[in-house]
Order: sequence, then C-alpha cells, then structure tokens
Amino acid sequence: MTALALSPADTLEIYEAPSLELVAYDDIHEEHAIWWAIVVGFSFAVAASYAAYCTSKGGSPDISFGWGGFKVRCYR
Repeated sequence: MTALALSPADTLEIYEAPSLELVAYDDIHEEHAIWWAIVVGFSFAVAASYAAYCTSKGGSPDISFGWGGFKVRCYR
C-alpha cells in the first residue's frame, strides 16, 4: 500500500449539500408589515383628528377607507 491510499479519518471533510436560507426573506416581509402598520396607523390618527375637529365645530364626520387612503368628509 502507498501513503495515498491511507488517510486518517479525522482529516476527511464531510460533504454537505448547499441549501438556501430563507431567513432574510421572512425578515423583509416582516419589516414591510411593520412599516405598513405604522403608515396606516398614522394616517388613521390624522383622519380621526380631523373628524374630532369636525365634531368640535358642529359637523358630522364620515371616515371611509379605500385604495386611495382615508377620506374624511365633514357634513354641517
């Protein structure tokens, strides 16, 4: 036998198949959800503030939410 045929067992590297890590993908979506909640929450706070202002002036507010955002109407 030659030296090439013998190899110590502790020097052999075990092959591991490559894998995809989806942690960053989940983090991105979670971050988008957090920003969406902040923006929508702030927009609703502004709409509710205007509705309170409308009520204080004797009006009747109507808040609607659609694809274009919040719409606040003040009927007097």
